[in-house]
Parts: sequence; C-alpha cells; structure tokens
Amino acid sequence: MEEVLFLSVDDVLLLHRDTIDSDGGSHGVRDYGLLDAAVAMPRQQFGGKYLHEDVAAMAAAYMFHIAQNHPFVDGNKRAAVLSALVFLNVNGIETLPDPKELDSVTLQLAAGEMGKDMLTRWLRNQISRKK
Repeated sequence: MEEVLFLSVDDVLLLHRDTIDSDGGSHGVRDYGLLDAAVAMPRQQFGGKYLHEDVAAMAAAYMFHIAQNHPFVDGNKRAAVLSALVFLNVNGIETLPDPKELDSVTLQLAAGEMGKDMLTRWLRNQISRKK
C-alpha cells in the first residue's frame, strides 16, 4: 500500500467548524475522548499491518466512528462525511460517491441500519483513483 495521509483531530475539528459555519448548527465538542478515538481508528495497526486494509475501509472507519461516537454537540453526520471525503481526496481518489446516494447512506448509518463493513463495500464500489 502506498503511504497513507491520515487526518488529525485538528483536521476534523476544522472540517466540523467549517460545516457549522456554512450550514448552521451548534459549535462545540461534546467528548474529546470519543473524537480522538474515532479519528485514531483508520490508522490502527496490528503486527505492522493496518486493520483497515485500503483507503475505502479507512474512509469508512472515519465516517462510521465519527457518526457513531457523536463527539460533537451538533453536525456529527456532516463532520463524518466530510472527513471521509477529504481523506479519500488527499489519498488520490478522484471519483467520489454521488451526493444523493451519500445522503441516503449517511442516514442509514446514523439510524444503525448500516454497519462499517457494509459501508466499506459501498464505498469501494463508488470510488476510483486519480489517473
């Protein structure tokens, strides 16, 4: 696997602030520990190998764990989606999911109707690398 560029907690905080500023809602972090845990998930390794084996799985980990952990006062779904999309983009993914499909998937995820494995499979079918 090529070198992966991961998002930091500060990156996710910036994305959250920007979406709240542009689309409305309440600023603030509800639980920094949950935010840190969610942002750390995609980079987890065991025996020198990433637990999330490709960028689609890593993006799904950002999206799933930020949405499920609810670290922010408001805007958790938006921060989750933006984190996944920015992560994919900085790691060479050009074709991103259709926005309407992404909205539907995000609502399923938030409602507990879609798990991380299903989200990963869906993302793999939606994205492609820059040429």
